[in-house]
Amino acid sequence: MLVDIRSDSLIEQYANGIRDFSSTILTGDSLCELLLNGINFEQANLARVNMSLTQLRGSNFRGANLSQGLLWRTDFTDANLEVANLSQSKLIRTTLKRARLKKALLAKADLRVADLQAADCPGANLAGADLRYADLTGINLKGANLSGADLTGATITGADLSSAILTGTILRQVDLSQVNLQDVDWNRRHIDVPANNSVLAVTD
Repeated sequence: MLVDIRSDSLIEQYANGIRDFSSTILTGDSLCELLLNGINFEQANLARVNMSLTQLRGSNFRGANLSQGLLWRTDFTDANLEVANLSQSKLIRTTLKRARLKKALLAKADLRVADLQAADCPGANLAGADLRYADLTGINLKGANLSGADLTGATITGADLSSAILTGTILRQVDLSQVNLQDVDWNRRHIDVPANNSVLAVTD
């Protein structure tokens, strides 16, 4: 059963050492510019919450609803976001280094210039996501859905895209020479693949 909580009450309880806010509802409220490392928001409803510039390192958001959230420059380093809903969230310049995003929903999320180095995202849904100039070094996107996503200028060295869906994915200015592309599913009618397979660019 979900329990309603206000941001001022949550902040006060966190300051008093409480970390477990699982299955709570905090929709449309603000938790910006705070230090909330190690907090537990498992299965919480945080839709449309503003958590911009907040540190949430090592926190647990497994199964949480963060859809349409304002998460600009939020720090999710080492956080658990497995099966979380981040669809249509603003994650511009957000840090997701080593974050766990297995089967997370990030459809149409704005991840421009985000840091996803070594993030674990197998089976994640990034359809239509904006990943322009994001750092995807060493990311695990095995079996992920990147259809219609824009990866223009993204750094993707050492990434695993095996069995990923890349239908209509925009990969301009992207070096794929050190990326695992085994069994990738893409629509070649919309993608121009050079002979060396190092850079892919979507044709109009």
